[in-house]
Amino acid sequence: MNTWVDIKVYPNKLDPSLMEPCKCKVGSTLHQWLTENVPAYYESEEPLFTVLINKQILLPTNWKTYQFKAWDDVNIIVEPKEPATIAYAVIAVIAVGYAVYTANQIPDNYNSTTPDGSSIYDVNTQGNKPRLMGIIPEGAGRHKIYPDYLTMPRREYIDNEQWLYLMLSVGVGRYEILSNEMFIGNTPTTSYAGDIDIQVFEPGENVTGHEAFRNVYTSSEVGSTSGSTGIELKGRVTSTGGDNGSYEYSFAGDELLVHYVEWDAELGRPLRFKSVPPFSVGEVLSITGSLNGQNDGYFELLNKDSDGSQVNKVDGQSQDDPTWTSFVTESTSSATVIVEDGGGDGQFNGPFFACPAGEVTDKLWFDFRLPQGLGELDDDGNFLSRTVTVQIEYRAEGAQDWTAVDDEVFTSSTNDELGRTVPVTLPSKIRPEVRVKRATAATDDTRIYDDIFWTALKAELNSATSYDGLTTIAIKIRGTNALAGTAENKFNVIGTRILPVYENGAWSAPRPTTDIAPFFAHVLKSAGHSDDKIGLESLNTLHPIWHGRADEFNAVFDSESTVFEVLKRVLAVGFAEPTIDYGKITPVRDQKRTIFRHMYQPDNYVGMLKRSIKLMDDDEPDGIEVEYFDPVTWKSETILCLLAGDEGANPEKIRAFGITNRDKAYQFGMRKRRIRRYRRTRFDFKTEMDALNSKYLDYSAVADDIPGYEQTGTVVGHVGRSIYLDNPELKWQTGQTHILALRKPDGTLSGPYNASLGTESNEVVIDADLDFTPVLDGSIEPPLYMFGISTRWCNGVLIKDIKPSSTNQVSVTAELDDERVYLDDDSPAPTTTSITIPNIYF
Repeated sequence: MNTWVDIKVYPNKLDPSLMEPCKCKVGSTLHQWLTENVPAYYESEEPLFTVLINKQILLPTNWKTYQFKAWDDVNIIVEPKEPATIAYAVIAVIAVGYAVYTANQIPDNYNSTTPDGSSIYDVNTQGNKPRLMGIIPEGAGRHKIYPDYLTMPRREYIDNEQWLYLMLSVGVGRYEILSNEMFIGNTPTTSYAGDIDIQVFEPGENVTGHEAFRNVYTSSEVGSTSGSTGIELKGRVTSTGGDNGSYEYSFAGDELLVHYVEWDAELGRPLRFKSVPPFSVGEVLSITGSLNGQNDGYFELLNKDSDGSQVNKVDGQSQDDPTWTSFVTESTSSATVIVEDGGGDGQFNGPFFACPAGEVTDKLWFDFRLPQGLGELDDDGNFLSRTVTVQIEYRAEGAQDWTAVDDEVFTSSTNDELGRTVPVTLPSKIRPEVRVKRATAATDDTRIYDDIFWTALKAELNSATSYDGLTTIAIKIRGTNALAGTAENKFNVIGTRILPVYENGAWSAPRPTTDIAPFFAHVLKSAGHSDDKIGLESLNTLHPIWHGRADEFNAVFDSESTVFEVLKRVLAVGFAEPTIDYGKITPVRDQKRTIFRHMYQPDNYVGMLKRSIKLMDDDEPDGIEVEYFDPVTWKSETILCLLAGDEGANPEKIRAFGITNRDKAYQFGMRKRRIRRYRRTRFDFKTEMDALNSKYLDYSAVADDIPGYEQTGTVVGHVGRSIYLDNPELKWQTGQTHILALRKPDGTLSGPYNASLGTESNEVVIDADLDFTPVLDGSIEPPLYMFGISTRWCNGVLIKDIKPSSTNQVSVTAELDDERVYLDDDSPAPTTTSITIPNIYF
């Protein structure tokens, strides 16, 4: 059995294609259904719509008694108010929100930085990064921040331990950063006592007191990344072939052939392999040099190309001897040949430029690493001391001669990894070329540990000694295993912005604050506006309201925006918007109002008042899903905001930029949801210059000339509390409280006053003395009035837009206010509707 009856609502009698479908329970009366579902419904002697049941008119006298049947065909048709004027939307059948976003809607993205930076709002990109040619972030309130690189990270060996230096920018302005609110990843830096040194510098403070201030360039040619092994410094190699083999050498013409002879125990004889260790097997070398006997002496080995031409001459100590023609042909196993491979005494590694083209320096660092330690095992397993010497030379760009620095000597007896950073100070600033070689001979003896690598070449460029307008952090971190994987790009802080606060008519000393008002004023002042361009009076009024409600603005701006867009974001969390009022940028809060500022009625309209209501749309969202930033996890979370009857299956998604509190996110979303549902009636009208008295979001009384609403006109007389009106046929309703409101000469509303019938038909007696003296001599326009019962004497509206359309006409748009909009402004969030957004959401 069908328990519902269909109701069709036609807002325009002349256009039957416009229809809103609704449902009502069988057995209900029309009066019950209207009372439950239509917020604007009231009983009237002249209804604004006609009801048809099975194509027969249902008289208003039967609305409370007739019960709907399952087979009824119910039609509600809005009637014309008068010829040529249609009341398009008087019935608000189901109270749903506007489908169109208002101007102060939070954008559907947090920030979009170009170039990419360390945006806190994208968990996939959180980290310390350079922000070349980008926007310097600016924090508001209390928020997590990943500071950006001011100089590139650099490493340095100190006492065989690697330390990392970071110079970072927290952001524009001053911040309170507590020692227990600095982190590497998610671990407080206080957990690394002794392994980390941090110093916070205020804007403009000299930063040279910390070694991290240096702007150091690391050459990519040597090995600039933390995982690079660098360049192995290979020395001269002396080898006899070991216990199981030996080398034999053949000299013939200009060729040296080297053979390795290995003893094979199974065959009982040696095996001869043609090879040229430590060169490629079978490689033939040409040799030039000076002789000190038959074939004895020092020779410079040159690789021979396939066509016989000489290539890759090795740097050596001997000079070519043009008188030498060839070796004396000789085969011997007793010869000792010393060869060089990849550097060492006689061959440098490099040269490499220490800094980019166009830069100069007078400070260099060379990093060396001995991954197996340094020492020698004796036959008893004792670790003996061993020494390796490294030579460093430099020259200016374009110069011919090299300058040597003091040899760097490494001596130790350990198999623990060793590392050393060698600083070199140049006598003047140049663009240096550098080269490095190992001066100590190498060996293939497995009991000797002396491999050495050149891992980094660094040069100091021009370094800033202070940073005006920025809070900076200098960090020195010991490269322990616990820090190695995260220290370089996961350092973060929770900072609270320090700003002066305007309160009690004056600016206070700067202090840490999360309040809305201080940052609102700061945005304007930082844009160059002085106090006389800021609505300080309104700010002084709203600050204690926001502060008392714990409304805060906590955010980081790291993308381009306009001042006005930033102000809209800042004020939105306090249910407010920025406006320009007589040259001042002033905040205006949307809050519950009870005092009317101005009166507008047919006597000061130009043309007719137009009323429109947004009816139900099948695609409208049935809730609000608010995304906010959680202050514990510092990740995005959501909360669902629903009214009675909302299922939340198709919620509208908004982002509460600047909100880091779950209750505040819920209040923010519920305010949006209630506006969508209960502010659906819009008024459009024109006046002469009267409307220029009003301001954005002013609460004003608007009269409608629809029968059954308020009665309006002009005042014709005044004696004490007796007000005489131009209408001798005022409609008084038995048992109702009546209201009279008057318009003062400046357009503001006087009253409303409780009214009673006087001795004459046009006499109204008010319950208090007037707060102005009416002028009725014709020198100015007489006072206007609005009269009606207490629940329906005016439409309480919020002024949304005022546009002068000529020198003597102003267009006004207003919304009908509804006290239900504000009912969740202090409500705590429910406990079961929060979800964490996956990283991919962004």
